[in-house]
Amino acid sequence: MYKINIYGSCYSRELFNYSKDYKIDTYVLQQSLFTLFSQPLNIKLEEAKSVDDTNFMNRMMYYEFNKLGLKQILNNESDYLVIDFADCRYDIYEFDNPKNIKIIYTNDARKTFENIKDKKEYQNIEKHYVNVPETYSNDEIEKLIKKFLKEILNKYKPENIILNRIQMNNEYYEDNQKKYLENNFHYSRKDFIYKIEEIFLKLLPNCQILETAEKPILNINHRFGGPHPLHFEDIYYNYRMELLNNLITKNNQEEQIKEKYKKIYNEHIESIKLKKHQSEYDCRSSKRVD
Repeated sequence: MYKINIYGSCYSRELFNYSKDYKIDTYVLQQSLFTLFSQPLNIKLEEAKSVDDTNFMNRMMYYEFNKLGLKQILNNESDYLVIDFADCRYDIYEFDNPKNIKIIYTNDARKTFENIKDKKEYQNIEKHYVNVPETYSNDEIEKLIKKFLKEILNKYKPENIILNRIQMNNEYYEDNQKKYLENNFHYSRKDFIYKIEEIFLKLLPNCQILETAEKPILNINHRFGGPHPLHFEDIYYNYRMELLNNLITKNNQEEQIKEKYKKIYNEHIESIKLKKHQSEYDCRSSKRVD
């Protein structure tokens, strides 16, 4: 069994529900590259409140506000570090008071701010919203990634770092009709994430790369709620897991796996097209939608 740490999003975490050969040791999400190296806004764990008010997501907000996420990853040994940059799609809060603080701009972060706004020690906070793609140049992104790599390469060899490259789709099927996610914020940031990945790979060309060329199919009844440009049918996760196994075991079976996936996809596509969107209650075992 391989021990895995994940610094990324549910895009990577979901993958490991499709194999029993991996143990997730530490997983952190909603920790943006653009807020990673700021000063902390120190809050207590009980002050962190996510939208769903779950222990896990409250803890993620505690990590983000206190800048503890990467430390949690690096303090726990694992065989591989899996990284994705999906959460770089979010914009950020930049603080005027106190200075040099940046926090990811998500529903969960906003919920935490709402929870602490009436507490005396936080009443003088001043912050403004920053549109990340419009603000950060390629050179600035490269500097941030270099700082990130300096931290993780103290712990992991490049061959034990896996970049899980993002795929998104805005097409889905329902009742045998093709539909589209119109004006979707997440999908609109896909090219920005691809750019970050390319800069990362330029700086760390000898890491492992998990990627697929085929367009994934959105699952309109995904357990986190759907349709969403990052929530896919089971066949996608099974396919990607086989590719991950191939990477780690060095079996050189990538082409055979691709052919197998195409066959499975063709067998399932008609049933996928006929799917009906279940009720919100039926299709969610968790309330997470980020």
